[in-house]
Amino acid sequence: KGNKPHDFSSWVWQIARNQYSRWAERKRIKIENFYSDNIENLCINDSVVPENEILKNEELVLLRRELAFISCEYRNVIVPYYLNDISLKNIALSLQITESAAKMRLFRARKILKEGMDMTREFGKRSYQPEKISFSSSGPQPSGLPFKAVQRKIPKNILLQANNNPSTIEELAMELGIALPYIEEEVGILEESTLLKKVGDKYITNFFIFDSETQIKIYEAQIEFSKERSRMADKIADDLIPLVREIGAVRNNMSDSDIKWWFVLRIIDYCVMQIKDYTMDYPEKRSSGETWGFVGYEDVDLPNCSAGHNGYGNDDTMFWTYKICDYNMWERAGEMDSQQAVFLGNVIKNSRNYSSFTETEKKIGIDKRFSHIDSDGNIIPDILVFENNSLDKINHAVQEHELFSELMKNIESVFDKTIEILKKSSSEILHEVLSYCASVSIMNIRMMTVRDEVESGKLIVPEDVSRSTVAMWMTIK
Repeated sequence: KGNKPHDFSSWVWQIARNQYSRWAERKRIKIENFYSDNIENLCINDSVVPENEILKNEELVLLRRELAFISCEYRNVIVPYYLNDISLKNIALSLQITESAAKMRLFRARKILKEGMDMTREFGKRSYQPEKISFSSSGPQPSGLPFKAVQRKIPKNILLQANNNPSTIEELAMELGIALPYIEEEVGILEESTLLKKVGDKYITNFFIFDSETQIKIYEAQIEFSKERSRMADKIADDLIPLVREIGAVRNNMSDSDIKWWFVLRIIDYCVMQIKDYTMDYPEKRSSGETWGFVGYEDVDLPNCSAGHNGYGNDDTMFWTYKICDYNMWERAGEMDSQQAVFLGNVIKNSRNYSSFTETEKKIGIDKRFSHIDSDGNIIPDILVFENNSLDKINHAVQEHELFSELMKNIESVFDKTIEILKKSSSEILHEVLSYCASVSIMNIRMMTVRDEVESGKLIVPEDVSRSTVAMWMTIK
């Protein structure tokens, strides 16, 4: 103002004190306003004081913790306002909302943060001890789903937490101890993959995960009458093995024991497929139009009951194999691919001699594992072969056996008990898929039967398992 102070030092320090006093007052008001419940106390026009000037160090730690678990609706306002020094006006412009809406979100966000900072957070055990989970599926999956969506631990743990437990995104974040931005992205992927379903503001798995407790209950129900079930299947197989030979299914020197490896499993499968509610067709069509089925299994300390059933070929010729988890018999001689299956079927159907093979056909290699060549060049299958309707004769004979009705009651009872257990273990959202889940689970009795038969000495494990083709067969029209 043109004044010339007589004591410049005193004069300039007085200005500094005044400036500091005003700055300190603004800071005090800013701090009080941060904790205020009154939306009118928000300071919109003043410059924003950075977070480390607003809060004490210990409060800063709590603030950062809570920012990790606040939804994007509020995070997109409070982070730029308090941490990036952006005005509410510019925040509103970037979010394409009104300034008053941005002010309201900021007010609500502060309230949520304050409440969270006052809480003692206890993160769920899954943030520290990720459960192991495995999956199985059925049906064609050209999109690569569902497996490409569950390759990492975070989506697996989200599915475990949301299994029969509708949860908001915030609840998932807190239980798993994972910051919300990451959870939001993962949940979006799982929802798009139809593995999560949104009900209101909560998410729940859109398929059944067999938790450990449910698996134990189902196992106990299935094993209870397993030995009686196996005894009946064994008796039916013994009585009908001569028919298997009579219809020409045996083309080599296969023993009765080798035939029985296929037959007892086939009898169990045939009975299972007669159950009224048995189905391997998933009832719900996915958003992609695919109809694959999917189930999960939480790790549990139970005997492995895996006994798969794989097939390769075309409408006229199929190669089938049972996958047996015990006795080093999962792979055995391996599996044919579709080209090998179709070619061997053609050779059998047309009684082709090895001398008729082209050099390309010789390279297909059907004589290496699944058949052999006799001294005259004939191709001798080393697996069971059912041509035309010969397998139907076996099925009819099984159904006419005096023990069939009793065996069916045993298996139907296990299926019904499995459904009951699943209903008690699942939300109503999944009740429409429980027949599919029970159908997947009932196949455990295959392996139970194999174990019963081996333990009783009625099935003999092959001496050279790596070359064995037991429990493999072909169907040719």
